[in-house]
Amino acid sequence: MSSTDMAKFSGETTEGSTESPWVLFVDDEPLVLSSYRRALSSHLNVGTANSGVAALALIASSSPPAVVVVDQQMPEMTGIDLLLKLREVSPDSVRIMLTGQADLATAIQAVNQGQVFRFLTKPVDAIALQQVVAESMQFFVERTEEKRLFAEAMAGRQADVPEVEASAMAQLLQARLTSRELDVLRLIGQGNSSKDIGPKLGISHRTVDVHRSHILEKLNLHNSTSLVRIAIMAGLL
Repeated sequence: MSSTDMAKFSGETTEGSTESPWVLFVDDEPLVLSSYRRALSSHLNVGTANSGVAALALIASSSPPAVVVVDQQMPEMTGIDLLLKLREVSPDSVRIMLTGQADLATAIQAVNQGQVFRFLTKPVDAIALQQVVAESMQFFVERTEEKRLFAEAMAGRQADVPEVEASAMAQLLQARLTSRELDVLRLIGQGNSSKDIGPKLGISHRTVDVHRSHILEKLNLHNSTSLVRIAIMAGLL
């Protein structure tokens, strides 16, 4: 891929411009990569790599991708091997495993070791792929905002909440939320994702997502970012 094509498809930007989130597809089949570009490049910055080594080189030369979609069966480096390396070099990237093997053992290994957000079986419908990538991108944006708010709170850049207001908010949360929901809210406020929270509480990340949804509904909130502010206001951090 030429430098021009790489900039076009990877979300790479010139110095001084604003970088936008991009999605990286890794597959050793050129036709498959071309189909991904056709399906998504009209509304997303799309990068492609035909091997794990090429993917790592592309990430090293550009900003980390928001979402990475990885094929399992590739020469030299399997998808799971790549996911393990991505946890080190691009830990905030949302990871998706895409494979032609409907293998439960592979799925479990990908979830446990590679911490994948979704597991899809090839061939995948273009509309379904677009939906999953969109969900992953939204998850990335919300998690990034949560971490930013947490960093600001810990650095003292956010104004202190009056003690009386914090006490009132804490009482409101105690009245409306269960003890498990309070635990989930506290960990969200600390900048943890659902996949981080699950092991800490001994539950699955899917269950964490259910608790998150219940908290939003009970507090009449609309996104996870607002949960960080509530946790700060109530003095849960």
